[in-house]
Amino acid sequence: MSDVRERAMPAPLRAVRILLLTLTLAGIVSMLALSDSLTAYGQGEMMAPWLLVWVSAALCLTYDGSARGGVRLTTVVLMTLMVLPTITRLGEADSTGPFLDAAVRILLGVPVVVLLFLPESTAWFDRER
Repeated sequence: MSDVRERAMPAPLRAVRILLLTLTLAGIVSMLALSDSLTAYGQGEMMAPWLLVWVSAALCLTYDGSARGGVRLTTVVLMTLMVLPTITRLGEADSTGPFLDAAVRILLGVPVVVLLFLPESTAWFDRER
């Protein structure tokens, strides 16, 4: 009988998965809700940050498998590239819809970056296979 013990994914990474999948759903809802009131340029401008979220959500599906530190770093970079421009554009929101869209991205995106820097998260990606 082999003595194989699989370690469970740490709670911060499970929270990151939930946040990223929630952000993915929020992005779809936001795009559908605001698409009628925006021009084609405005839709593209709003969709760019959500594309980064969707790629990050796809990456989070590999966390329990063979994901290494590069996946964690890529997720952090993508989420930072999504959050920082959103913070700078938050004051430029001319109506409630874009303001709520930006607020959701910030409120759910910042904890993802913070949770990925916790020691448990770093240890999970640096574990021996």
